[in-house]
Amino acid sequence: MAEKRKKIVYRRHDRNEIPLLPPEVRKKYLNKEYALGYGHTAALDEADRCILCRKPPCTPSCPVNSEMEKWIGEIQKQNVWGAYEILRKHNPFSSVCGRVCPQERLCESTCVLTFKDNGLSVGIGGLERFVGDSIRLSGQEWTDEKEPPTGKSVGVIGAGPAGLAAAYFLARKGHDVTVYEALPFVGGVMRYGIPEARLDRRALDFEIDLIKKLGVEIKTGVKVGEDIPFDEIRKKHDAVFIAVGSGRGKKMGIPGEDLKGVYTAIGYLMKVNTDYVDPMLAPDEEVELPRNKRVAIIGGGFTAVDCIITALRLGNEVHLVYRRTRETSSARDEEWDHVAEEGAILHWLTQPIEVIGNEKGEVVGLKCVKMELVPDEKGGRPRPKPVEGSEHIIECDAVIMAVGQADNPTAYKDVKGLKIDKWNNLSTVDENFRTNIEGVFAGGDVVNGGDTVVTAISHAKKASQAIHEYLMTGKWEYKGEES
Repeated sequence: MAEKRKKIVYRRHDRNEIPLLPPEVRKKYLNKEYALGYGHTAALDEADRCILCRKPPCTPSCPVNSEMEKWIGEIQKQNVWGAYEILRKHNPFSSVCGRVCPQERLCESTCVLTFKDNGLSVGIGGLERFVGDSIRLSGQEWTDEKEPPTGKSVGVIGAGPAGLAAAYFLARKGHDVTVYEALPFVGGVMRYGIPEARLDRRALDFEIDLIKKLGVEIKTGVKVGEDIPFDEIRKKHDAVFIAVGSGRGKKMGIPGEDLKGVYTAIGYLMKVNTDYVDPMLAPDEEVELPRNKRVAIIGGGFTAVDCIITALRLGNEVHLVYRRTRETSSARDEEWDHVAEEGAILHWLTQPIEVIGNEKGEVVGLKCVKMELVPDEKGGRPRPKPVEGSEHIIECDAVIMAVGQADNPTAYKDVKGLKIDKWNNLSTVDENFRTNIEGVFAGGDVVNGGDTVVTAISHAKKASQAIHEYLMTGKWEYKGEES
């Protein structure tokens, strides 16, 4: 008689949380990651919580559809090598995404363990990071497989997540790829925007080096549209992918924002992370990093959190000013807890209306008004409304504006006939990321005005398939709106 199968009891609640350095320790170190990641035992235990759904809801919730049930299944088999192989079919930056993706809003939000008794999802982000880090630290050489040479060439403009991911997917298809990067360093927002406290540069450099090993040539310090005309790039290659981002510094347009001590988030983070500020991204901005001062940071997204993390580690008293609530902010909920633990002062429902300066033109305060959320007449999310008589001043020596990103059209603004939207972005691409110019594609922040790293990678993945099909067939059909 066959042995009766034991009933499997799934652990809905006992999730392994990522260990963190204590707040008093982590705020001392600008260049040290404070989230320590899973060790092997914890990772295996966390992977065992996954029930390996036959039709997993987590995979379609991932912008790059990274087949979680397959690579987590490989971890359960103690085959990290096989897990990384599956991950790299879909994403060349899994080590990065495991750290910086908002998994709680994407893959983890649909994990079936959350659907009963308020369970906790599998720690997909932590496991993704674990796989990438395990390969990097193994001491074994990793080589991605690639198809035979096609004889076709692609020029990629921009070496951020979208550009590098496109180069990766196209190189694996056998195409020759050259990446043109205006800045002196590679990685885009992954290097100049995200602080090392959240993203270990060794993890980033490891995955960039794997892309280079595929034969991708990266030319830095080359500003397309200035140093080399776009038309010349187009003539040298059989197709072009524009991935320049949308990362120009942006301010609010309030009085006093031209005072000494007011920075854009882009200029500030670039200076801290690379000791370099490009005038193309932060025009007319001289960044002298405030240390041991009072800093007010305006915004409620990931970039605002990155600025807070950085400013705290430079010894500053830090105030976060946001016109909405914590619940309606776009940053991770847990990250607000982290920065609060480190001493950040969070001013919710607070709207800046003026930067106050002294007779020397230096910042001495931020004039604000309290806000309240009122229902939107059209049924949208509640909108902030000023509270009468609530004006007040937050004393500070510097103000950092993390209020979004502006256009950066230098590379393509003079391309004859190219359809550009009113924000100077290329949101005019069709569903396959074709522009209205034959052989020219675009993706990443230059299309959507600013989003997550994994969204940029998903654009690159889809665009690369369309580029490959165009190169192999010569067929072109732009399905966007002509005007």
